[in-house]
Amino acid sequence: MPRITSVEPQKKRTNRFNIYLDGKFGFGIDAEMLLTNNIKIGQTLTQEKISSIISQEESAKLTDKVLNFLSYRPRSQREIIDYLTKKIKSSQNISYKEAHDSQIIKNIINKLEKYKYIDDLEFAKWWVLSRTRSRPKGPLVIKRELIAKGIDDTIIESVLSTYKNQTEIAKELIAKKIKNWQSLSYVQIKNKVYSYLANRGFEFDTIKEVIANFVKKR
Repeated sequence: MPRITSVEPQKKRTNRFNIYLDGKFGFGIDAEMLLTNNIKIGQTLTQEKISSIISQEESAKLTDKVLNFLSYRPRSQREIIDYLTKKIKSSQNISYKEAHDSQIIKNIINKLEKYKYIDDLEFAKWWVLSRTRSRPKGPLVIKRELIAKGIDDTIIESVLSTYKNQTEIAKELIAKKIKNWQSLSYVQIKNKVYSYLANRGFEFDTIKEVIANFVKKR
């Protein structure tokens, strides 16, 4: 079995160490992993133990990267899995499918779920709320976005049921735009309203109601 012949701190990263086996570089490891696995000179390691340490190390590094990924905004489970898959594919030079099926991803996902870093229902609620502020999106666009994020249909229907009155939101949006269209004919304005709201994901009945409301005011 390979024997640890040297444990040397890395020059640029003081919390990491290079482990040499039988005089040759074996692998890098951080200080916590060094202590957890009781790594010391003279110790012999089985190939299974070496593989286990390297896997733990890879998992720890990826977990740190995921936590940084999550620090910018909430993420859905699919987003996190896709992120990890790309990282593993690149670092291990394997196919996307092989990376996607990695046990490391399953372990990290389980850990993140345990500590409530992943919750697709809470993510979906946050997404709907964020899409109804400043420049609001209609429910059709939001639904497409949530589907793309891998959110379950049941969750999507649940969170969209809490969407504020979309007619009022659509009216507020058009009120901000209508002054720029005053020189246009009624038909042109109608087409503008329809195109603008449809592109932002508002339902057809809502758009008709907004246009009808505009007609009354004229």
